[in-house]
Amino acid sequence: MLLKFLRTPAALLICFFLVVAVRFNRNDLLVKRSLGDAAFYIGNVEFLRGAPVAFHLQAPFNERLLVTIAAAPLPFDPMTSINIVNVVFLLASIWFLYKLLEHFGLDSDLVWVGLYMFVFSFPTFYYSTIGYVDSGVLLMIFVGTYAIYKENHLLFLLAVVLGAIAKEGIALLIPVAMAYAFARKDNRWYYSAAAGLLLYLVTWGLVKKYIPNGHGDTPVLFWQPITWRIVDNFTRLHAYLSSVLSFGIPGVLCCYYLTRFSGAVKSAWKEELPLWVGTIGGYLLWFYTLFSAHTDGRFFWVAYCFPIVLSTLWWRRFGKPYNI
Repeated sequence: MLLKFLRTPAALLICFFLVVAVRFNRNDLLVKRSLGDAAFYIGNVEFLRGAPVAFHLQAPFNERLLVTIAAAPLPFDPMTSINIVNVVFLLASIWFLYKLLEHFGLDSDLVWVGLYMFVFSFPTFYYSTIGYVDSGVLLMIFVGTYAIYKENHLLFLLAVVLGAIAKEGIALLIPVAMAYAFARKDNRWYYSAAAGLLLYLVTWGLVKKYIPNGHGDTPVLFWQPITWRIVDNFTRLHAYLSSVLSFGIPGVLCCYYLTRFSGAVKSAWKEELPLWVGTIGGYLLWFYTLFSAHTDGRFFWVAYCFPIVLSTLWWRRFGKPYNI
């Protein structure tokens, strides 16, 4: 009876809200942390509302506008508004994940497995409602990937543009589209990938030019290797714990199937190439942050779309992972 109930939208929603409610508005009951980047996003909402800004606007945080633009009109304090938008965007992400899993013809049981892998993940619990804005780029990656497999070029380009004002990780969609073009021998997706890259650069340039930040005209370069950041990342326990936990069930399942059925997995590499590229690209992004940014599990979260789909496809092909 319980298993039957868990295969219903109501059960999925209940589980989702229970997971995200634990840390809503940075509830410190379980974990005590400073505002961190959330302080800048609160400042963004205040700026968009025309209110006095409590925190300095600073790149690149002031350039991640999608969530804060959606949050600004809401009649709540900035933190609450941001997290309400995060919840809505994550629910939309779950919907597009469902449509993507359905596209691959997976049976309903595996579709539910995929959806629950997203809901019961460490990043959904730990990062989703603490005033960060990763939900925006996450949603656009889900939308863009769905658009690629449904061969909806306009939706793909829209996802890239909106993703460009969400967070830099949206660039991951460009090589995924190119991989799809190569795997399907469809030159139209090379053109769409090129158009997406151009739109990303133009959008990023316009935001960079017209959105004010606390550095004034001083150029600010992020994501460049720097010694103190490397030392910090390799000496922070949180960097290790959050990364391992965020690698999560999708990552473990992919490693399991890849190790145990490596020959069969590699034989279908071309058919699944876009998912491979998305997964590896997301993991390489995390690896690069070890040398250039504040490393934590959110960088695995950006790529969750791809290992979830891959692991469920391999689950169907090779059977249940009994040995893990």
